[in-house]
Amino acid sequence: MIENGDHVLAAVSGGADSVCLLLLLLKLREVFSMEVSVIHVEHGIRGAASRADAAFVKALCEREKVPCRVYECDAVSYARERGMGLEEGARALRYEYFESCLKEQKADKIAVAHNQNDCAETVLFHLARGAGLRGLAGIRPVRGNVIRPLLCLSRQEIEAFLQEQGQDYCIDATNQELCYSRNKMRSQVLPVLSEINSGAVGHIARTAELMAQVDALLRLQTAQAWQRWVKAKGPGGGKQTKVLKEPGGSFLLCEEIRKEPLLLQQMLVLELLEVCAGSRKDLNTEHVFLMLELFGHQTGHRVSLPYGMEAYRTYGGVELAQRTPAEKEVWQKERGQPEGSGAGNGCCRTLPLGETVVLPRYGISIFCKIIKKMADLQEIPKKKYTKWFDYDKIKSGLLLRNPGPDDYLIIDAQGRHQSLKKYFVNEKIPAGMRESRLVLADGNHILWVLGYRISEACKVTEDTTQILEIQINGGEAHE
Repeated sequence: MIENGDHVLAAVSGGADSVCLLLLLLKLREVFSMEVSVIHVEHGIRGAASRADAAFVKALCEREKVPCRVYECDAVSYARERGMGLEEGARALRYEYFESCLKEQKADKIAVAHNQNDCAETVLFHLARGAGLRGLAGIRPVRGNVIRPLLCLSRQEIEAFLQEQGQDYCIDATNQELCYSRNKMRSQVLPVLSEINSGAVGHIARTAELMAQVDALLRLQTAQAWQRWVKAKGPGGGKQTKVLKEPGGSFLLCEEIRKEPLLLQQMLVLELLEVCAGSRKDLNTEHVFLMLELFGHQTGHRVSLPYGMEAYRTYGGVELAQRTPAEKEVWQKERGQPEGSGAGNGCCRTLPLGETVVLPRYGISIFCKIIKKMADLQEIPKKKYTKWFDYDKIKSGLLLRNPGPDDYLIIDAQGRHQSLKKYFVNEKIPAGMRESRLVLADGNHILWVLGYRISEACKVTEDTTQILEIQINGGEAHE
């Protein structure tokens, strides 16, 4: 974590953990011949209480003769503008200031005060959400230039140390508010587990460390599998011999991947999705299995995935690509758009399977899933906002967007076309309302005008093998 001569920037909030961190770093200062300075971020959330915390940190640093930099910010506005929860927004903003101060002070490391309890809470939180190995590894001791020297200590040990030192600290009253998920874990779940076994926190933290080691080994094996089974595609679809790991582009996952253990297949596909998307956020095991299931389909079968990605079965494997950079950008904007922001003039979203997509501007959520057709399948729903489609007849994927000038519907079993504009006229939809409507599109072929009819070309028949069910909830935009 620390090398001789390092300049370590300590993030001190004034709470017990961070005060303990500062005192321990000062005790180690001579051992490592290192320089210690402090950063405090006042989020502007708790008014006078948070200003008092900032004053406490300043006084502590003056007493210990440690340089201190205090930043004042507005975490509430930051989170709202980016469509984040307050906890998430405050953390993101805090780390932005950490990086800025690190450069300003020409420091080498930023030390934060996560402890064993924080790690246990994180593991349980990830477990409840359905995280994989990386999530079950909890909080890592070192991530880039961020170090966490207190991860080996429990909160009880930290408070006992401060009592021995006669050192007071600030108490954040919001840590007791149960509207925050982590506070529920801290005040309700961990105490019960500790009643069952007093060493529960330590056991969970040690398990997280073991999971981190397993994850590191598997990631090494995944990197080796990438070299064997992933081929990057060049401009115009031409194959390249060099394996690339750059966001975007197109990748071929070779058929031979199926020889590998299932866990390794899953990890490789998740990494492939992350590389293609440029982010892991919103990617989960559902998307991994959607890709792996393509190996069981005929050539040409495809699925739509987050970030404007599309995977399709091809000769020799499964190809993954982003359809257009514009679709990725729109997907991200819609995903992060706060309620009532009015951002964006239109809608353009791929609809992944097994995931609820929320469109705040329209006040609706959409859920798509595949139903394997059974002999005793129930009657086709006749609801206005729940529709069934023959999934095998959908060629280019599912794109939810506003109408375009070349859009058309297939209106009968003979395959006759009707322009979407003419359909709107026949349905007496006012001209001023047409551009804002939502349609489900397969290229320019409109599968469904939401709230109205679906295309004859993709209706479920007795020959259908896979049914796509789409359910819309909420909103009055299409009533």
